Amino acid sequence: MFDWLWQKLELDAASRQRKATLLQAIEAVVDGSDARLRLLSGYQQRLLPGMRRSLDYLASLPWQRIEPVELSLRGFATDRRLGLLFSSPLSLLLFLKSSSALEDFFLSASKGDDAWAMMSMNRSETARFGMTEFNGEVRSDVAQLVVSFDQHRLMDPSANQEDLQQNVSQRGLAVLVAVIGRRLRLMQQMRLDLQSELEQVQLKLLTLSRGGGKVIDATGNVSSGAASLPADEPGLRQREAALQQQLQPLAGLAELSGILDVVCQVLEQPAAFFRIEAETIYLNRMGVRHERPAADDVTALSYEHVVLGQLQPVSRAIMPVHVNRQQLRELEQQFADELASLQQQQQQSGLF
Repeated sequence: MFDWLWQKLELDAASRQRKATLLQAIEAVVDGSDARLRLLSGYQQRLLPGMRRSLDYLASLPWQRIEPVELSLRGFATDRRLGLLFSSPLSLLLFLKSSSALEDFFLSASKGDDAWAMMSMNRSETARFGMTEFNGEVRSDVAQLVVSFDQHRLMDPSANQEDLQQNVSQRGLAVLVAVIGRRLRLMQQMRLDLQSELEQVQLKLLTLSRGGGKVIDATGNVSSGAASLPADEPGLRQREAALQQQLQPLAGLAELSGILDVVCQVLEQPAAFFRIEAETIYLNRMGVRHERPAADDVTALSYEHVVLGQLQPVSRAIMPVHVNRQQLRELEQQFADELASLQQQQQQSGLF
């Protein structure tokens, strides 16, 4: 009869479990940002509202159901998407052989012969003029946009698609922690660079006020900012004011409380630092982008477009893939000579 009271006071089993999950997530964030935050009294209570908001946001991310791409030799003949992601079957094999996550998965006897995983890629676009046929006439001066993918990475190999979906959801927190850590590092570096330049400006002003002389950086650090400092006092005063203004929002990072403020800011506004958008683009077999599937050789390529961070944001394309142990062996057998040649070259170059 007192169940409603326990729920209201958050003393029931479900509420206690939610609280434990939140506190565990907070500790993961602290480990990934600055462990010294634990020295601050009440740091958990300060992070709790933002952590609750971030976990709700991560749980609501709209991962679309994309048909996994089969990473195999046969896949190049049966799935045109594969030829848009890799330049050749050999490049696919080299990617699979370089994945320690996939190697660890197949080394475990309990995992089985099939791995479902997420593949992360860098997507780039190149503008060019190419040839096309228009109303029966071949034109060679048509502006085209060529899309290519590189920096492939395999993440979260799983025994089935359900486990993969669960692993992807859990990875969201790890990604957010990495975003927070990277933001702190970038902001700290900005603060140090600005502070260094400000000291150079103030030293030069002091030298000018004493009737001339020359400023020599005895540390041996010649930054681009210091090299381009104004030579006259009005210019230096203007630069000093600009630097002080830029430093003002970063000054708090010299204290633990300021670092905690940055962590809270990200947790309370997760959508501003971790975005996922479903995208579908249309490419022909040469990677030329089309606005719609207007020709037989145009393929629809769907993926998740993930943008991480605000300062120097990182953009990646993510899609599910499937790897079979036997099909991987077929690739290895098909390109055994090429693999042996590459290994020999690496040994000769001293990489092994």
